Amino acid sequence: MRVTDGCLILAIPLALAFVAGQAETQTTTTPDTAKVREWFQSVDRKGGGRIDREEFHRWAVERFSFLDKDRNGYLTVEELRGVVGPDAFKVANRKRDGKLTLEEFVNALFQDFEAADLDKNGTLTFEEVEAYVRRTRRLP
Repeated sequence: MRVTDGCLILAIPLALAFVAGQAETQTTTTPDTAKVREWFQSVDRKGGGRIDREEFHRWAVERFSFLDKDRNGYLTVEELRGVVGPDAFKVANRKRDGKLTLEEFVNALFQDFEAADLDKNGTLTFEEVEAYVRRTRRLP
């Protein structure tokens, strides 16, 4: 993923990495929009059409646990290969020890949450997430 102005572009691309490879939705939306919608709906557990900080935090912790295959409490560049590039890992790894802790991982993801929250109300709508993905991934 990319680093822009010191901000880690990680959360949404990471989410899309988990839905990649699943069957594409047969709709008029682009495949990427379908993936974003699928991710959004999976994180919006309250079903209110908004992802709040609590829902996002829960998703981030679950993703960390999923990625921490050896259950040692941290992620390495190797464990994130294909999901996050080394530059993004370096930005997130504030301790510079080559081990991305849960705290570092969640903090990096919340940088993306804040960047995507255009109206700064502490929640994300599908439109905000889609716009963020378009800005950071250059979707059609």
